[in-house]
Amino acid sequence: MGAWGYGLLQSDAELDVVDEIEDEVAKIAKTKRFRLLHPKHPARVKERLDGGVFHCAFLYFHVKKWNHGMIYLVVMAMRLGSTIPADDLAQVIQTLEETPMYKEAKGQLEQGLAGYKNNGEPWDFQSKSIVDAANASITNEQPAATGGFQMLNVMEKWSLRPQGGPNDMEKGMEEILKHQKEWEAKQAKEPKPATETKPKVDLPQEEKDRLDAAVKAWFNFQMAPE
Repeated sequence: MGAWGYGLLQSDAELDVVDEIEDEVAKIAKTKRFRLLHPKHPARVKERLDGGVFHCAFLYFHVKKWNHGMIYLVVMAMRLGSTIPADDLAQVIQTLEETPMYKEAKGQLEQGLAGYKNNGEPWDFQSKSIVDAANASITNEQPAATGGFQMLNVMEKWSLRPQGGPNDMEKGMEEILKHQKEWEAKQAKEPKPATETKPKVDLPQEEKDRLDAAVKAWFNFQMAPE
């Protein structure tokens, strides 16, 4: 297909990069498959990302100088509402400035990073999928030469296409997995915020009797024969 737009996740090249990211993240998460783009259980994926998988994958891509790996990992995490460590957010902002991308895609991510609350709420980049783009292109009048079919492909510039990871991605994985264990151990030791408990409200006896009478009346009404 090539590309059907210049925004985020609107080309085969981007989807190939996402596939590669998912493969590398799966190794860190020690699972056969780790879907980020269309996960069957988004909450579970988000939980794993927040538990250290995201940070370790991001660090790994940073060490490997895979800019598009870092960028699209953040894109996937934001779509799921994952909590991104502050240092990683600062790094991806710097990486984004240094990485050639289509201005539409870069603008979407810049806007997302500026507005992302980082509190569990997913971010919608408003990118049209290939199906949405196809539906949007359908009009009542199509040029006769096309036989009623409108091509969706847009012209691509090779220098702005996202690039896959380096050939030596396997090197350094053991060190990253070690770092992940240290991260998880640190997270486990950190005290969790105390759950706020609401003070118990003690109603006056007169109010209790009134509510009790109302409940009994409702129950008798429900049990009455029709």
